[in-house]
Amino acid sequence: MRNFPLLCLAILSGACAPLDNGDTFYTARDGTLHTPGSHPHRGRSEHESPGSETADTLLWFSAVRFPDDYDWQRDTAYGNVPCELLLYRDFTPVLTLASGPDACFSPDPDRHHILSGHLYTERMVDGQTRIGRDGVELFRIEDREYLVGLLEEGGDLYTLSRPARGEGFRFRMNGVLLYEDADGIPYGDLLDPSYAPTGALYRDEGDLVFCFHVGGPQQEEPYVVRKGRPAPLETTVRSGLLDVKILDGRACMLRSAFHTRRLSEGRIWREGEDCVITCRVVDQTGDYCGWMLATSPSRMHRLCMEEAYLYYGSGAGFAIRTDGEGNLCWYGPDGTQTAKASRLMSTACATVLDGCLWLGLSALGAREDPKVWTGKEFRPVPLHGYISSLSVEIHPPS
Repeated sequence: MRNFPLLCLAILSGACAPLDNGDTFYTARDGTLHTPGSHPHRGRSEHESPGSETADTLLWFSAVRFPDDYDWQRDTAYGNVPCELLLYRDFTPVLTLASGPDACFSPDPDRHHILSGHLYTERMVDGQTRIGRDGVELFRIEDREYLVGLLEEGGDLYTLSRPARGEGFRFRMNGVLLYEDADGIPYGDLLDPSYAPTGALYRDEGDLVFCFHVGGPQQEEPYVVRKGRPAPLETTVRSGLLDVKILDGRACMLRSAFHTRRLSEGRIWREGEDCVITCRVVDQTGDYCGWMLATSPSRMHRLCMEEAYLYYGSGAGFAIRTDGEGNLCWYGPDGTQTAKASRLMSTACATVLDGCLWLGLSALGAREDPKVWTGKEFRPVPLHGYISSLSVEIHPPS
């Protein structure tokens, strides 16, 4: 599977095996776990659990705290009630920021981003966008924009943003415009788990890159920007491109046409030199087949039948959904887990590392504390509010 572009080419050409040619790992409909011998779980072994002597696991998460008498679930005074934004390291608050007119953050969980132990925030105020790090404003954008890419390199902060209204994007370094396109739409953003944690911006062969496309659904033109310079990507495919990533200097493209089936919301996931894809699949009659994970051109596995968010890492795929009773359910190689009356405030509240799923769960009950699922247990967070983002790092043993 090292030559993953072959998988993309197979998807583009439709030269693939039937959908269920491979073994099924697990399904969400009945929660039954199937463990195929041909694809062993490559996640953390028992002696490599968090906190063991073989590796140090560092957990970061941000949370928003409200006054005890405020019903943050209803949030009728959004933006006008005092609140605090906290950054936790291993369940200990290491940063507390107070809201106010000059703050560079808002309570919106989609605008909180954790990178390498720093809390980056964005806030739209009076036609401007403030970008901050650990509560300190770095620069302002003279327009209402939202970040889709964020990456620090050599002391410089690179951002990729889109206007709050309209099309196009802008690529900046420390707030200074480097490149813009009035019609382009980047592939990926900061809320897409397959692009986490830096969003549409990432490194390939040591260079900072991102991909975008212009044109309508029937005539898409994909481009790559490397070192700030755009270049068209050579392809005969002009429609139905779900995802485009640059991997080891090569363009991998995922198309919606898949043999006699059709994909939607498909993503390419990179794992070292290997890659897999996840997607939503329907057959030629339009019948829904479920959310799938492809580990090779000839093998696809069903992750979930119901609508769900998908996460992948270290050989393990997970599907996360909310059932009709307000419970959060997730399905993976270790079976089915449920958190009653819980939700994710953002897709950035979940991550997979070393084959283990971590979750920052916020309660549906206004008086209940949020909690973190560490891959093996729930840990409560004494806080009147919610968890807004989460990041996990594994460091070699000291």
